Amino acid sequence: MRKYLYLILFLLFGTFSLLQAQAIREGDRFYDGSTLYTVREVRMGTIIYMADASGEEELTLEQWGSSPGVYRLRPSRNADDPKYGAEFGCRVNYVSYPDNKYLEVIGDNDQVLKVLPLVRPMDDLAAGSLWYDGSLVFDANPDEDGSVRMTAMAEGEEHEFLLTPAAAGTDLFDVSDGPNGAVNKFDDAAYARRLRQDGLDVICFYDKRNRLTDVMQATQTWDSQELNVKQWMALLCGKYKTEGGTDAVLGETRFEYKGKVIPVKPVTFNGMVTGVIDFGDAGPFVGLLEAVPTQEGLLLTEVKMEDGQPWFERTVSSFSLKWAGDQSRFGFTRDILLIGVLHRYDKPLLRVMRNAILAAHGYTFQSKDLKSYFEAQPWYHPAANNASVKLSLLEQLNVALIQEAERAE
Repeated sequence: MRKYLYLILFLLFGTFSLLQAQAIREGDRFYDGSTLYTVREVRMGTIIYMADASGEEELTLEQWGSSPGVYRLRPSRNADDPKYGAEFGCRVNYVSYPDNKYLEVIGDNDQVLKVLPLVRPMDDLAAGSLWYDGSLVFDANPDEDGSVRMTAMAEGEEHEFLLTPAAAGTDLFDVSDGPNGAVNKFDDAAYARRLRQDGLDVICFYDKRNRLTDVMQATQTWDSQELNVKQWMALLCGKYKTEGGTDAVLGETRFEYKGKVIPVKPVTFNGMVTGVIDFGDAGPFVGLLEAVPTQEGLLLTEVKMEDGQPWFERTVSSFSLKWAGDQSRFGFTRDILLIGVLHRYDKPLLRVMRNAILAAHGYTFQSKDLKSYFEAQPWYHPAANNASVKLSLLEQLNVALIQEAERAE
């Protein structure tokens, strides 16, 4: 687990921070890449004593003043010299997020000398369990050494990577290439963590700065095309008004307009979403149209597309649909967002999507453009104060994933 020796998390968005103060408890375990420390005693609520299984390796922390989550490194019986190139008395922060918690040892000039992630007990990844990453479904294949080989196929090409537990039966994994030289789409991940709470069962991937970069969710189906289409259409479906003011409803397989129900079909290529919907020949829009979300609604552009090919040519004909739903179209309160879908959208729209999660809870914005935009939405009702705005774990993960899409070039 040497990959995450110098990590730091800045999972912040706008003026809203997910960082929370939380106390270290007896029994908590922290891993520094080679030694697994268990908190043996919390003395007087201010002294944290932790040691490895043998008791030969120790770390002792003392709370720094009244600041929650801030400690000093202090000497102990078997720790004559400080570790990690630190000095006794240096600051140690306990960083606590719903999806990730860790200690960071701070040296001179606020340099992060070492990060020790909190390790939680976790059931092993079951053989044959399926995991969806937004484009592919991976199959879990545990090995005798405790590692889990994750495999998937796409267009005849094998994808593979290994998850190796930091310690047996824990939620923390090293990420590495598989033994067969197949494509590893997570080769930039510093580590992964399995998260099972609030109805979620996901594997979260983090970079060297401890930022959430990708997520896989447990699934019960092998059909990645079905999952890809469902997730893409979830960002499009809802109530709209046409340019002429007529009500219209777009569903996963139908378009309702002037009392008529018109079948529609998303166009895919080798299981992947192309961004085109076939509206058939019975509605106000005919044939193949590219569907692109906008800040106000949906832009439909007629395209020319060869059968069996993923590319298309846009024509000059386009139509705008304005969102008319009674709630935010970007609330994202039920489903985890996946990077494979988010990379389809430009950064201005991603910014609106990210902040719409807050707006759905009444968050009050300082940025003039966001304030103006959300105050114009009929579903937006500002809260009495931002301190009352609480996001679910799912919403917080979605915020972080949208941020990752915004960082992409």
